Amino acid sequence: MKIAIIYSTSSASTKKACKLLSSKIKATVQLIPIEKAKTACLLKYNFIILAGSALNGKVQSAMKRYISRNYKTLQEKPIALVLNCEEGIDTRDRLNKTFTEQLVDSSFINSNFGYELNPDEGNFLEKRKTNNLINSYKKDGKSLPMLNIDEIDKFADYINNMIEKRVD
Repeated sequence: MKIAIIYSTSSASTKKACKLLSSKIKATVQLIPIEKAKTACLLKYNFIILAGSALNGKVQSAMKRYISRNYKTLQEKPIALVLNCEEGIDTRDRLNKTFTEQLVDSSFINSNFGYELNPDEGNFLEKRKTNNLINSYKKDGKSLPMLNIDEIDKFADYINNMIEKRVD
């Protein structure tokens, strides 16, 4: 089975989560940043995973455009959906706003992997904003956000069970 993980990210957190996920899936997995995704590539894969980081409740416009351009093909393929955003939100609502309700309903599995802050990432202003956010968490005595490894493991287990059953 060939699986494509097509991801968009405003930080390295989503890419890191996708790499972790791909290492746990027992199949041929191709990681494809949204900038390199092409319409024809979907036809090569038995299963498609779309992953996006949701900053302020929205994924990057490139992912939205990609979904819009490839909507019919995505509806015909087995798909899974991943968000990287804050936990403790209404994940279903965020998924619907990000990927469309129809795509969410047709997905085999969907999840929120959480996110993490990296103060060494981005340009000067992004680093400053991240450092301010980290300081705010520390000041309030809150734990810094982290990727939810348990959720990534559950997601990979689900995909691996599908592979064993040869669902495609």
